[in-house]
Amino acid sequence: MASKRSVMLSIVVGFIICTVGWTVSTAQEDTYHFKNEDIFGNLRRPSVVFPHNVHEEALEDEDCMTCHHDQDENTGKLIYTEGEEQSCKECHASHKEGDKPALREAFHGSCTICHRNMIKKKEQKSGPTTCGGCHQKSK
Repeated sequence: MASKRSVMLSIVVGFIICTVGWTVSTAQEDTYHFKNEDIFGNLRRPSVVFPHNVHEEALEDEDCMTCHHDQDENTGKLIYTEGEEQSCKECHASHKEGDKPALREAFHGSCTICHRNMIKKKEQKSGPTTCGGCHQKSK
């Protein structure tokens, strides 16, 4: 009887540990602060506050590849692999490398182009398209 309880307790504890571990490992922050001072040095403008959850909802139809992509070694095309999302600075450096834009250009290109495309579509509220719209002083 005691052996059955021990086995059952072990199973329950194992399940709880796995569930908690999975939840922590897949958790997303709601808001990121794009400072990247290790790449940009001292910033001339305030860092960008990026609400990840707002962008997830807005890009639902276009999926996570809009921001999280990698280059397929065989085809050279950009692909998205669920569960392997990384920070932009894992691939984009301070300077352009081959076809890869520098981190600053990757941010500016992706963000402003997407926001401007949303304005053209007039389907959704757009994000800011000017420097001061993203680079705001803390309140």
